[in-house]
Amino acid sequence: MVSHIGQMDPAIGRIMPVLNSPLLSVHVSVIMMSYALLTLTFVCAIMGLCMPSQTEKLQVLSRVFLYPAIVTLGIFIGAIWANVSWGAYWSWDPKETWALITFMIYAVVLHTQSLPTFSCPRAYHLYVSIAFLCILMTFFGVNYVLGGMHSYA
Repeated sequence: MVSHIGQMDPAIGRIMPVLNSPLLSVHVSVIMMSYALLTLTFVCAIMGLCMPSQTEKLQVLSRVFLYPAIVTLGIFIGAIWANVSWGAYWSWDPKETWALITFMIYAVVLHTQSLPTFSCPRAYHLYVSIAFLCILMTFFGVNYVLGGMHSYA
């Protein structure tokens, strides 16, 4: 919705040509959906740490949110859009780099067979609650503190 506001009211002004792409809406929507699902994994983790009797059920629920959130569709769509717009799939922009870091940190807990530590619900919830700091850095830290193409600072 936000990406279409510039097209609704001509008094807002002209947007940059790179933002006048249908991939903007798709990329931002998919990324925000992933952020929302990862926030739900964080909520499950906090509840799992606070309610020891429900840790196993909350771990299962958290994984239901984690699997679709970790699918990197948002990163892939962003890479395609970057290639169309700037001629390169990846530019090591701070936002891109932190998105990759966040993906890698959350991907660790998907490997319960090779990392049996995460089979334990308490360890899983503790890791996921700490991993949420990467989401905060990727969204707020990069957008409002660091520079780059994705920065609002």
